[in-house]
Amino acid sequence: MRLFLLAVAQSLVLFASAQKKSPYADGLYAEVTTTKGLIVLQLEFEKTPMTVANFVGLSEGTIANTALPPGKHYYDGTKWHRVVPNHVIQCGAPAGTDKEGPGYTIPNEIAFPDLNHSRAGMVGMANGGPHTNGSQWYITLGDRSYLDPDYPVFGHVIKGLEVTAAITQDDVIKTIKIVRVGKKAESFRPVTDSFLSMVEETKMRVKEKEEQAKVNEEAFIRQQWPDAQSFMRYSVLQQGEGQAARPGSTMTLRYTAQFPGGGTFISTSDGGKPWFGSAPENFSYTVGSAGINLGFNAGVSQMRKGEKRVLIVPSAQAYGVQGYYPPERKGEKRFHVSPNQTIVYEVECIDLK
Repeated sequence: MRLFLLAVAQSLVLFASAQKKSPYADGLYAEVTTTKGLIVLQLEFEKTPMTVANFVGLSEGTIANTALPPGKHYYDGTKWHRVVPNHVIQCGAPAGTDKEGPGYTIPNEIAFPDLNHSRAGMVGMANGGPHTNGSQWYITLGDRSYLDPDYPVFGHVIKGLEVTAAITQDDVIKTIKIVRVGKKAESFRPVTDSFLSMVEETKMRVKEKEEQAKVNEEAFIRQQWPDAQSFMRYSVLQQGEGQAARPGSTMTLRYTAQFPGGGTFISTSDGGKPWFGSAPENFSYTVGSAGINLGFNAGVSQMRKGEKRVLIVPSAQAYGVQGYYPPERKGEKRFHVSPNQTIVYEVECIDLK
């Protein structure tokens, strides 16, 4: 009996000791030690397994990359190379190299609405366009909700938010330690093969989703504007008068615009640049100039005074894979056009000279 009680007591001591060693609930964490202090991230390995596998595998040196040798902890010694007040702090270019990434890219893993940029402390992947994520990541410094469609969020800060606010350009990440609590997190140990498998599975899901989105977009356009011309895709809503515009003509235009399936914006007097609002402003446009974008420029190039038309501009002729991110206006919601976005303009030619 004494032996039994002794064994129970020892078990309780071990259990209590284990509890003390783990200040976190079950989950996967990253302890990011910086020159300004400790930042602790909770990683969403069940919602974004591929993106977290990328981060964890690089942090622990268990997935292959072309920037550093096998086993090297990728993020140790890296700098916060981009710090934008009220926006983000960003890092992830490997230290001691001339490289900006790991030599591969992974797709955007965006699936859960609750993983968003609505507040400070959200952790996401930086990229140069859709599906070009590598090793660079960031922490938000405020509400950056406009980033939601284009940048994958894979975690959030649970400790050290004041440290993120104190980070300045070229502060250093000394180490990143991955902490696993619970059976699920313990079993999440990505290596090159398992990671590459996740990447391929995610690519397939993303491709299916994007193909379905294109089908839905085309169905919407055909329903709304069934008489749109196949070449340049425009539909005349109101006939104009006089001669058509020609190279060098000066036009006074205004437009309202929408993204198929949701979202609107209007022209501004600032050269027709887009912004939120309800009342479009007139702007001057010279036929043959750089103007708004390739599709818009071509679509208005032969309009007449008083004419109204719908222009359906595919992303390749609009803002392409880079999208459009104008400067923020103080006190206003951030406007942007996402990469690979089709735009439908309703344009009116007010005057033509």
